[in-house]
Amino acid sequence: MRALMFVSMMLWGLTWTASKIMIEQQVDPFIIACIKCGIVTLSFLPLMFSLKIPFWLPKNAILPTILVGVFNTIYNYLLLVGLRYGDAGSAGVIAEVLSPIFATIIWTMIKKNTLLRKEKIGLLLGMVSGAFLVDISRPSALFSLFNLIYVFAALMWASLTISSRYATESSNPIAINFYSTLVPFVVFLPSLFLQDTQPLFEVGWSFWLSMLSVTILSTTFATTIFYKGIKVLGVTQGGVFVLLVPIGALLFAWIILGEVPKLHTILGGLIAIGAIYLINFYRPRSRC
Repeated sequence: MRALMFVSMMLWGLTWTASKIMIEQQVDPFIIACIKCGIVTLSFLPLMFSLKIPFWLPKNAILPTILVGVFNTIYNYLLLVGLRYGDAGSAGVIAEVLSPIFATIIWTMIKKNTLLRKEKIGLLLGMVSGAFLVDISRPSALFSLFNLIYVFAALMWASLTISSRYATESSNPIAINFYSTLVPFVVFLPSLFLQDTQPLFEVGWSFWLSMLSVTILSTTFATTIFYKGIKVLGVTQGGVFVLLVPIGALLFAWIILGEVPKLHTILGGLIAIGAIYLINFYRPRSRC
């Protein structure tokens, strides 16, 4: 199971490189997002039927599920459109490492919890990592469109995480995933009739191979394995594998796209991974 979890997290990291390859072929981001969400939605159907997962949602799960879909719609668009302005590896690190830090802040505010010492240190490290990730040493880059898009994308994913937490309290996570891609598919569907689809018929094999990666492999397969891994290994041991995703994003962008990781991105990513580990997974040993 640990080997499968490792592969799944690497596939999640590969999403950024695959998305960059698709966006570089001049296909409109709305169209790419529509096709992507449509394929993922269809791919969940046989899984839900085979596992006998009901499509029906209890009343208390409807609103958070709708919110999950809305946040996922915004996130999917930002993920694609932002890649026009910068590197896939940097985008993946910013979005992947800042989102759990934002989620912790939002969850703490909602629940009005008192932070533990390790959580306070983790959030402080998170702010330091954010400064590195947006390259605070260069004021001109600090508020660049690229940084703003992916910081906001991280906020959207954090909001999605919180909403899904409420939605899955009374519903199957796979059912919530199904609806989380169905909503953006419906929202993006008009783009097939309103946008120019001609570039879609001129793309190369790399586009469709990348689409296969971000749909069947990265979303349906990897997400299913992740939930299975959490169940088998437990939340702590299973969840810690998520820390591999930004590493995978940088690694694949380097190998496939030739993007040499920037020093500030590496440092910010490492600090953020330490912060996420400290907040979510570190358990200090009690003294005898």
